[in-house]
Amino acid sequence: MTTNEVSRKDQRPPHRDWHGSHQGWGYRPQAFRWDGHKLVGINFIPLAREMRAWLKQRGQLPLLSNADLTTKGGYTNPFTFSGGSIALILARVVNAYYDYCTVPSAQDDPIDAEIERLRLYNEVVLYTARMCETTIKQLLYCTQFPESRYMKKALGQLLEAPCTTCKKENGKKPHLISLVGSLAHPFHLCLEFDHCVMDHMALVNTLRNSQAAHSGIQTLNIRTTDMSKADLREGCDEVMQGFIHMLSHLEKVEEAMLDDLAQKGAAIELLRRNGLPPEQANFRLMPGEPFRHDARAEPPPP
Repeated sequence: MTTNEVSRKDQRPPHRDWHGSHQGWGYRPQAFRWDGHKLVGINFIPLAREMRAWLKQRGQLPLLSNADLTTKGGYTNPFTFSGGSIALILARVVNAYYDYCTVPSAQDDPIDAEIERLRLYNEVVLYTARMCETTIKQLLYCTQFPESRYMKKALGQLLEAPCTTCKKENGKKPHLISLVGSLAHPFHLCLEFDHCVMDHMALVNTLRNSQAAHSGIQTLNIRTTDMSKADLREGCDEVMQGFIHMLSHLEKVEEAMLDDLAQKGAAIELLRRNGLPPEQANFRLMPGEPFRHDARAEPPPP
């Protein structure tokens, strides 16, 4: 039986419970955009929300370029820029596969149709996985998690990876950590990830690893053009349905962090306008907790 003859249902990974533990975290100053000592905004855009809205034909995708990198008080989050680019590329890929499946052409050759099916399907798989990765990393960039913990990690490692501290201890089996679950935990959203969205992320990661990223991509299955197009439509629609559902969960984390940071940022800026010196603005910013400034830590007035 060839790869193409195996039903897509059989290609799904078996259901499993995710046991990656959740680690506490705090925001770092780079969670905000700054103009000198003045706080001017939050240092990420809601990529999941914008992508999901576009897929449902309810909005436009953000456009970021090199010019924005030099804007005073602009975004400094590198994943904001890469995520914006990946979103635009993915939009082109989605339009391409939809047009190819729905727009009739009298010049389609069966071999060309099958090659195009493989190309478009694997581009959908690759860019949906990359979109998930950069969306998660954009949020992690705003936290005190060391960048080395996630900068070069693939999607599966963001979901569940061995504890780096345990790995350094000889003879000790490391426990597993979920960076995605850690992001969601302070906002009481981790159960959604642990019991729902993880299955979709696992599917995308498995498809990417088994069919797109390695040499065993898929074999040509020469048939009629209509059959190749129908297969492409079915495969891409299945990936996109899981992707949209995944985005709905990531969107909730984005919005929770945006609301949380907006409240904290407003309190910080009020203190600054009231004369708080910059050297006393070393705040402890914990997600999901009200912002409190300990005035007792300030030196007494002269």
